[in-house]
Amino acid sequence: MTAPCSAASSGGQRIGRWRRWCVLLSLSLLCAPAVRSQAPDAASQLSRYQRTVQYLQRASATEQVDFASDALARLAEIYLAEADLARAEARGKSEAEAARLRGWAAAVDQYADQLLLLLDDLQEGFPAGLFLDAAGATSLEVAGGRVMLVHPRPDQQGTFEQEVLASFCGRHDCLPMTAAGDADGSARPIPLGAARVSPRWTFTNAGPVCDYQGIEVHFGATRELAALRDLCTQLMQELQDLAVELDWQQRHGVAVNWAAVDIVATPGRPGHVVHLNLAGDVVLATLPLLAGSEGLLADVIPWLRARAAGDEGPALRLDAAVYGWMAGPDSP
Repeated sequence: MTAPCSAASSGGQRIGRWRRWCVLLSLSLLCAPAVRSQAPDAASQLSRYQRTVQYLQRASATEQVDFASDALARLAEIYLAEADLARAEARGKSEAEAARLRGWAAAVDQYADQLLLLLDDLQEGFPAGLFLDAAGATSLEVAGGRVMLVHPRPDQQGTFEQEVLASFCGRHDCLPMTAAGDADGSARPIPLGAARVSPRWTFTNAGPVCDYQGIEVHFGATRELAALRDLCTQLMQELQDLAVELDWQQRHGVAVNWAAVDIVATPGRPGHVVHLNLAGDVVLATLPLLAGSEGLLADVIPWLRARAAGDEGPALRLDAAVYGWMAGPDSP
């Protein structure tokens, strides 16, 4: 994949800038991850991020510039962090390896600077051009130069896209860009956030039980009731938060592939990434229990799936010992 390089016609200083920019485009191609292989011949094959870009191609100049600004600002932060990481890795390396890492860091710093210069161009009034290619990759053109909107680490591309959407949709109504109605053509209201949960507790001969909206967690005999209360509340809150996020995504036309849903930690940052489908749609959330309890996500998928469909969901009985929540001297 190549990117066009052309000098702007506003004087020698800008021509010099674009000469440097053309040299640094090779860095962007080296950093660019392999894009998801798909042909955007149907809206259902595109992620919400890609469908937003597709919509913005025919949207107002203000919306295009705002989206481009959010993407460039976040991308510059990412590349500056990559440069810092390379310099940190250089410490303790051999002289030759340290020199290579420092050289790479300097090149990445320069690339980030060029992204910030593009951001300056947008703020000075240059228009933004957004592009979506046949493979589903997005790029941006400003003042004659084009840059790929890609994270240097392929496994974090979805996180980058979700962060850009969160920033842009915080200032613009994104619902008309990607909304999907129900089967009858109507659209349910999009929830603003999950309410705080308050699980109910009952006590049996086998131990305490907490439940909330059809989910029961059975604990064995234990004296750590205060800790269990916190754990149950956290679990139910994570499930409610994720259910609301999934509903929000589906109202924006995201098709959830329930067999492909998984949760991974965000490298170097708090929180988690929930992969929703093979198109690259993700949810960013903090879900330590769901992510850290082996087998739990698979067990609660039927409940989440029913909630996303607008149903109450099946009753679930979860055994705390199965997920390692009863480890310790009080375990049965």
